[in-house]
Amino acid sequence: MGPSGAGGEGNQLFQAAISFVLLGESGFDQREDGVTGAWNGKRMTGTMARGAVLVFLWLAGAEMLREEQVERIGFCSWKCMKFVQLWPGSFCVALGPKFDCVIPESADSWTIHGLWPSNVMNCCGCWQLFPSDLMDLPKQLAQHWPTFLNASSFKFWRAEWQKHGTCAGCMEALSSPSKYFGAALGLRTLYNVDGAFQKAGILPSCNHSYQLHTLQEALVPVLGKEHQLQCVTDGQARQVLVQLKVSLFSNFSAGCLEEGARDFSPYRPCENQRRVFYFPPNQKTPRDPCP
Repeated sequence: MGPSGAGGEGNQLFQAAISFVLLGESGFDQREDGVTGAWNGKRMTGTMARGAVLVFLWLAGAEMLREEQVERIGFCSWKCMKFVQLWPGSFCVALGPKFDCVIPESADSWTIHGLWPSNVMNCCGCWQLFPSDLMDLPKQLAQHWPTFLNASSFKFWRAEWQKHGTCAGCMEALSSPSKYFGAALGLRTLYNVDGAFQKAGILPSCNHSYQLHTLQEALVPVLGKEHQLQCVTDGQARQVLVQLKVSLFSNFSAGCLEEGARDFSPYRPCENQRRVFYFPPNQKTPRDPCP
């Protein structure tokens, strides 16, 4: 939006408010009819009026400036989004020592890491997430979108909402926390990694590893070709599968391509020349699930 748009109007309103106050003060430098009491009363009334107008104009201008800022940072300008799923069996392998990693007994399937619009983050800091926003989803979220750090799951969900959900909220289908988190739960069912691997006979194991193309081919019928497997390296230099990303259009169909898309993940694509391990979850030693 150019200077004549929201930002220009916001600046004009703010300048008008300042001018109103300054001109008002100079306009009241002369006493009225030489009557001091009348002058004091009118001066007080005029000051209060100018203050009220200043506040109103300042708020209006600030709102227009905020709208311009939101547009400038690319809010709702994204083309694709990444649906990211995490494997609990290897999440703790490369986790820093300052974090307390906990894998619950129920974590035996692929979980949600996030739903991330491409190239945008933190689009609206004032759009907070509250527990009441997720009243219909806590059990499903706890099961399929848990945190594996020794912290509250809600803290994790709040961080995902603030970073990515506020940027997805420009779509009607994702325009509230309940819609955003509910859509992610639905996508996990639609893009069922557990089912695709099981159908291909790919099972978690400490002893057996896979060629990368074997894993990719098993996922094509469910995810399409535009997906990415991400890995970490453990203490024994083994390449371990940890995360999967599928690129989606705004209608949630797979296959969206976008040049120059930023990668918000700490993991990197699995290397084709190395075999890939798919470790089972180990609640007792999650940082070293397969000693």
